[in-house]
Amino acid sequence: MVDVTRPCTVRFAPSPTGSLHLGNARTAILNLLLARRSGGRFLLRIEDTDTERSSFAAEAELLFALAWLGVCPDGPVVRQSTRLVRYQEVARQLVDMGRAYPCFCPEDRLEAERAQALAQGEAPRYLGRCRHLPQAEALARMEAGEPHTLRLAVAPGTVVFTDAIKGEVEVPTSAFGDFVLLRSTGWPSYNFAVVVDDWDMGVTVVLRGEDHLTNTARQLLLYQALGAPAPQFAHHGLLVDREGKKLSKRSGATTVLEAKEAGIPPLVLAQYLAAISGAIGGKEPATSLEDLARRFDPTHLGRGNAVFLPEDLEHLAVRAFRAQDPATLCQRLDAALPPDDPWHHLPQAERHTLVAALLPECAHFEALRHTLPIVTHPAPTYSAEAVRTAHGAQAVLAAVLHLLAPLPTTARLTPAEATTLLQQAMATSGTKGRAFYHPLRLALTGTDRGPELALVFGLIPVGTLRHRLALFVHPHHEEPPCNSITP
Repeated sequence: MVDVTRPCTVRFAPSPTGSLHLGNARTAILNLLLARRSGGRFLLRIEDTDTERSSFAAEAELLFALAWLGVCPDGPVVRQSTRLVRYQEVARQLVDMGRAYPCFCPEDRLEAERAQALAQGEAPRYLGRCRHLPQAEALARMEAGEPHTLRLAVAPGTVVFTDAIKGEVEVPTSAFGDFVLLRSTGWPSYNFAVVVDDWDMGVTVVLRGEDHLTNTARQLLLYQALGAPAPQFAHHGLLVDREGKKLSKRSGATTVLEAKEAGIPPLVLAQYLAAISGAIGGKEPATSLEDLARRFDPTHLGRGNAVFLPEDLEHLAVRAFRAQDPATLCQRLDAALPPDDPWHHLPQAERHTLVAALLPECAHFEALRHTLPIVTHPAPTYSAEAVRTAHGAQAVLAAVLHLLAPLPTTARLTPAEATTLLQQAMATSGTKGRAFYHPLRLALTGTDRGPELALVFGLIPVGTLRHRLALFVHPHHEEPPCNSITP
C-alpha cells in the first residue's frame, strides 16, 4: 500500500491529443489528493512525443480543464518535446554501458516478423538480430549515419514487482524482448521517456490506470539498467460505464468540459471521481479540495473498475448545492442579477431568508435564479396556455382570493395557515387535486412546476397574491403579462 506518512512526489502525465475525459481526470484527482494528503508534491508533465496526434490547441484545452477542476501543479509544467537532448544523452550512456545497442533492421523486416508472430499466436518481439553485432562495427555504422534505433538489451527471465493496489505481479521478459529506447528519428519511445522524466522529476509514487500495468516491467528494467531508484507503482482500476465498457476519448466519453457545460461544479466532479474509487471517507459534500485530501485514504483504492453513473454525479451536485451557505448564494445572486431586478431592493435579511427557503426546492444555481422572480417580481410572465388555464378556473381562484381578502396586505402565511386556507378554498370551490392546484399554481407563479404552494404563500405577501389572482378573477382590472400569447 502507499505510505502517506512520508511526502509523496507524484505526477499526472496526459497526452495533448484531445479533450480531457473523465477517466484521465480521475487519475489526476487521485494523484493530487495523494500529494496533498501526504504533504508531498503534485507535478504535471505533457507527453507530446506523438507529433502526429499532439496539438497546441489540445494542450490549451487540457490545461484549462485541469485549472477549472482545481488541479494545479506544484512546479513548472514539463514537456517531453523540449527534452529530446536529455533522452538522447541517457540513451547513449546506456549504449556506452553495454546495456543498450543500435538496431539497423529495416522497418519492413520488423513488420514481417511481427505479422508472423501474431499469425503463430505469439507476442510480437524483436529477435535480437543486431544485439550480437561486434561493437566496433555497430559504432562505425552509427557514426556513418546509417538509420538505426536504440534498444535495451533485455536478459531472459521474469520481472517481479509488488503493485501497491494489485499486489504481486510477474511479467516474463519474453513478452516484449529488446524494446526500443530511441527511434530512428531521435525521438524517444514512451517507456524510455517516462522513466527518464520520472527519474529527473524525483517522482516517488506512480499512481495510474491499470492499462499501464504491462508497461511497468519494461520501466523497472530501465531503472535497473540506469542504476536509478524506482518509484512505487500503484495501478487503479479503470473508469467504466454501467455496461462495464471503458470510458475513453476515442469512444466519445463525457469530458471534463462537457461536465462543466452541464453545470457540474468542479469540486463536485472531483469528489465524485475520487469517491467511486473507494478512497473518500464519508458521503457528505466536500467543502474544498483540502477537505477531500483530509478524507482521502489510498489504502482503500479498489482493485476493480469504478462505475461512472451520471445520475449519481447529478445527485451529488444537487446535495452539494443545497448544502451551501445562503449568504454565499446571496452574493452570487447580487452579481448575477441585472441592476434593475427587484432582488436588489430587498433588505439583506429578507434576501437571506428567501434563499434559505428556496434552497431545498432548487437543484442548482440557475434553478434558484429562475425561481426568484416568482417571489420578487410583482407578477410572473404568463404563457398563453397559462392564461387560458387560469381563466378556466374562476371558481378556484375566486375562492382563494375571497379567503385572502380580509388579511393584512403585508402578511405572509405560515405553512399551517396556508394549508388551512387551501383546504377551505377546495371546499368552497368544490374542486380538488390537480383541477385545484394546477390553475392556482399557474396564476400565482406562471409555471406548472416549482416550490410547494404552501411555501409560495409563505414567501409572497398577501397583497401580491391578491394582485396576481385578481388579474384573472377581475380580468378588466389589468391584463396579465404574457410572453407568448397565441390564438
